[in-house]
Amino acid sequence: MKPVLKGMVQVTLLLFVIAINVLPLVAHHGFQAEYDGSKVLYITGTLTKFEWENPHAYFWVEAKDTSGKVTTWVFEGASPIAVKRTGTVRGDFAANIGKTVTVRGIPGRDGTMKGAAETIKLSDGREVVVGGKRFFGDGKGGGEN
Repeated sequence: MKPVLKGMVQVTLLLFVIAINVLPLVAHHGFQAEYDGSKVLYITGTLTKFEWENPHAYFWVEAKDTSGKVTTWVFEGASPIAVKRTGTVRGDFAANIGKTVTVRGIPGRDGTMKGAAETIKLSDGREVVVGGKRFFGDGKGGGEN
């Protein structure tokens, strides 16, 4: 192989290796950019849907706001494998569709009805872990819905 061609192959290979290592960092969102860890909220409502897929588990809760209007909250949990390691399984969500739950989570920064969930209290009274400890403020914080 000619030296120029050999050098081009090496540079191309190097750029490829750099790209495959940098792209995952760019693709994943930063927690601090999306959520406000200085606040915590408690939302009580009806579990209506869940998605148990990578990269995060998601679930939806319909809750009444202070005026009595029903709003839909979407919560992001950890990856399903991380959630499963805490003892929480897919069946915990499936068995509670249509039932009242209480979510402890961190609100989104953009003011929409979304949050990063830490725990969910199921209708049978068990409080299960669905995300990492994300609240870094003082005290219990937040309010109950």
